[in-house]
Amino acid sequence: MEKIPLQFTLCFLTRGDDVLMLYRNRPPNQGLWNGVGGHIEPGEMPESACRREVEEETGFHLDSVHFAGLLTWTGFEIPAGGLYLYTAPAPAGEPVASDEGFLQWQSRADVFTSPAVVENLHFVLPAILNGAPPQVYHFDYRSGQIIEHTVQPLPAWLGNDLKTIL
Repeated sequence: MEKIPLQFTLCFLTRGDDVLMLYRNRPPNQGLWNGVGGHIEPGEMPESACRREVEEETGFHLDSVHFAGLLTWTGFEIPAGGLYLYTAPAPAGEPVASDEGFLQWQSRADVFTSPAVVENLHFVLPAILNGAPPQVYHFDYRSGQIIEHTVQPLPAWLGNDLKTIL
């Protein structure tokens, strides 16, 4: 497997059959609905980064999140890379707006199929929100389009060291 830096987190908060989505104000994926997340800071573990980003972007404090896999890409609008995928039940209350974009609860059915949602999520979200084991979801892009995607088990050597670079 090609070495790809894992520099970001992405979390999907759920409440019943709804998923909290962020309409992105800036690249990458500007003008599309996505989960909440962002950069992993130097020295920060992915799970901590996920909880920090969720709090910054939604105001929700999460005591824990569920690791759901890795999403990697090549040929996208930003250099080849990857992110840690997480899910979590949303706490009570409503999210607080941030400068990252507009937050809205959306049905799973819409999130799984809407052209206004980041396209690779149509392949990833049904699996992770329906309890699939953590896997590597890889996407190759050309001219802004997915040309190939694969799903593979997490590498055995990854073990519990989720800071490892693939």
